[in-house]
Amino acid sequence: MINEPYDGVPVKIAEVLRPLIADVAYHQTHERRHARTLQVLLDNFKSGSLLELGTSAVIPIALSELATGIEVSVTNFDPSLLVDSKITLTAGKKSVTVPAYSLDLESEPLPVKDGSFDAVLCSEVIEHLDVDPMYMLVEINRVLKEDGYLFLTTPNATSTQGIWKILRNIEPYFYMQYQSDRSPYRHNYEYSVWSLTKLLEAAGFKINIWTENSFEEPEMEDIERLRGIGYPLPEILIGDNIFVVARKSGPVVDRHPEPVYVKT
Repeated sequence: MINEPYDGVPVKIAEVLRPLIADVAYHQTHERRHARTLQVLLDNFKSGSLLELGTSAVIPIALSELATGIEVSVTNFDPSLLVDSKITLTAGKKSVTVPAYSLDLESEPLPVKDGSFDAVLCSEVIEHLDVDPMYMLVEINRVLKEDGYLFLTTPNATSTQGIWKILRNIEPYFYMQYQSDRSPYRHNYEYSVWSLTKLLEAAGFKINIWTENSFEEPEMEDIERLRGIGYPLPEILIGDNIFVVARKSGPVVDRHPEPVYVKT
């Protein structure tokens, strides 16, 4: 677990975020990731329309206090809700009501016109997709305005912890294990910087991509040994969480890019 989740993060973000996550174990585990996601987003995007995919409520509520010029809409996957409606999100003692679209991100189009949003946030979503992540990325490209932003985070399969596991003959998974309660919401595909870059460039984005340690302290002993025998292993590639700030640069280039897809 990261000891200082707000290290280097503006005080205002910490003040707003802490009470929103205080009572939910998942959010506490993701405290550093939430804080850095807000920081990266606000460093690049001050106002306009933002669509958050698969919202967990925390980001829209935080943004309602941190950036009143950002108009947030969200998606969810509750089939009992109308495809295009509004939803009240709650975190801690605060809530916000926002436009919401209920759909399967891998198979159903967003019910909005082309170029509807200035930015899209896709935080810890893409690793859960089961059969066709490019469907979602194609839709993101469509609904973004020209030069619009995509902010994305996902766990890094080639983190220091993953390398540590491989060297001990253990699968390098972050959260791909089956659940004893039969929950289907595990990770289906965990990315590296290399594979995610291939996917996003194929989807028509120019990207800035890097990794950070958001969840656990890094396992550096093996990394230093590998560096000592000639493996560079730069810090930008081996953190446990991948961050992306992307801009829409044009149309989709390849609907089924290798190596994430097998050509048939």
